[in-house]
Amino acid sequence: MSEHPSNLPHETSQPLSATEFAARVNRLRLVLLVIWGSVTFCVAFFARDLNFTWLDRPFGFWMAAQGSVLMFLAITWIYALLVNRWEQQTQR
Repeated sequence: MSEHPSNLPHETSQPLSATEFAARVNRLRLVLLVIWGSVTFCVAFFARDLNFTWLDRPFGFWMAAQGSVLMFLAITWIYALLVNRWEQQTQR
């Protein structure tokens, strides 16, 4: 039971060079760092203005207590997912 190469999306893509891999990882780090900084510092700075209710708590309180941690976990998951995929492309 061999699959036809057109059925495998990874087989048709070109392998990444080491410099292209490094450039992609650095761009990803920069984007995720900006997102992390925005969530961490902007929410804390504007916490008084974020006075609507979210899950029976003020939104500013919720973001400070839970939202920033959840966003950090999402950023870590996205980073690991993309870098693992790009590493597999470099090994071909």
